[in-house]
Amino acid sequence: MTAPPATLPPGAVLLHIGPYKTGSTAIQQALADQRAALAEHGVYYPDGWRRLFREGHSLMQWAPRGKSVPPESVWDDFAAGIRARTERVCISTEDFGRLRNADRAHKIVADLGPDRLYVLAVARAYHRLLPSHWQERVKSTETLTYDAWLHEVLEGDDSLNAHRSFWTSHDIERMATHWLDVLPAERFTVVVSDDSDRLLLSGVFEQLLGLPAGLLAPHGGANASLSGDATEVLRRVNEAFAARGWSDRDYRALVRHGVVRGLQDAGRSPYDAPMPGLPAWARPLVAERSERRVAAIAALGLRVVGDPSRLLPPDEEEGDDDGAGTGTGTAAEATVAVETATAGVAGVLDAALRAAGRAAEAPAQPSQPPQSPAAGLPAVPGRTLARELGRRARRRLDR
Repeated sequence: MTAPPATLPPGAVLLHIGPYKTGSTAIQQALADQRAALAEHGVYYPDGWRRLFREGHSLMQWAPRGKSVPPESVWDDFAAGIRARTERVCISTEDFGRLRNADRAHKIVADLGPDRLYVLAVARAYHRLLPSHWQERVKSTETLTYDAWLHEVLEGDDSLNAHRSFWTSHDIERMATHWLDVLPAERFTVVVSDDSDRLLLSGVFEQLLGLPAGLLAPHGGANASLSGDATEVLRRVNEAFAARGWSDRDYRALVRHGVVRGLQDAGRSPYDAPMPGLPAWARPLVAERSERRVAAIAALGLRVVGDPSRLLPPDEEEGDDDGAGTGTGTAAEATVAVETATAGVAGVLDAALRAAGRAAEAPAQPSQPPQSPAAGLPAVPGRTLARELGRRARRRLDR
């Protein structure tokens, strides 16, 4: 176990690059919620959403399905604004944790200031990360079953999307090398995640940024996880979307902002099955990769906070109190509690009603992204509303 990190010097820029499923959403939400308090302590956290979004996509020249790619000038303008600041700055986006081209990392260092920049990444144990990562992929159109996805990740190569997506973010050696070409190793910090210590990551941020202890303590609710059977049902919804050729825009509006949000808001039911753990065939492969990662962290000379031995899997499958990896390694049955299923359907209805409200207020051009939700719903009988909603949804999805 290493000592707590020293507070960064005045004017430093702390860039948190995730990667995905390592507690990023919780720390980003805390940073966003405490913007005013951070400013009082001489720390700037950029305005806007809870994490860097459009600016990051501008630099990467990439965007999620259903979104347009911003011009590169968006990043250039943002970086110029950061260079002009004299206080400590904190920036966070998991997108930068999956950069595949070293030149993009080099540009970030040059644009934000090689004499000011410090990079922070989080390493989470693979045996806990893999089930969680599969669930996150299912929230974003993945149709592979958990077992098929694991085979691609653990036995495939970069020609397979599942393998490429996972290891681009979670191969610490490949990730760090992009930055270490232009940044000293002592400016790249790896925090070894401890799922039993919910305050570890927030405490590291507070120490690095010179903030009072507890200011960034997570309060839960951000990017809530799903049960195993709810995830399987969502995966089958993805299959239906893919089979019917429905648009990315419809997926984003009705599934991402409808089904997923409804299932998350429902919380867990005692009847829900947990997320599956690692099947027996996968455990030796995960153990081998875990040992290589621990060796790579030591060889690269990175600053480490936490105990790297926690990245090694236990001899026996163990539970995880966030529901990731507590199952038997087999796929969940495609059954969910009534209240959970109801919440998923309600999420779709809510998303469709928001879309219908937008259309009623001002018909949008087909090429335009969705606008902000309409306030309020028309006062009509429930059966009438349900029939009309079903008619509109079928017409929208089948066109």
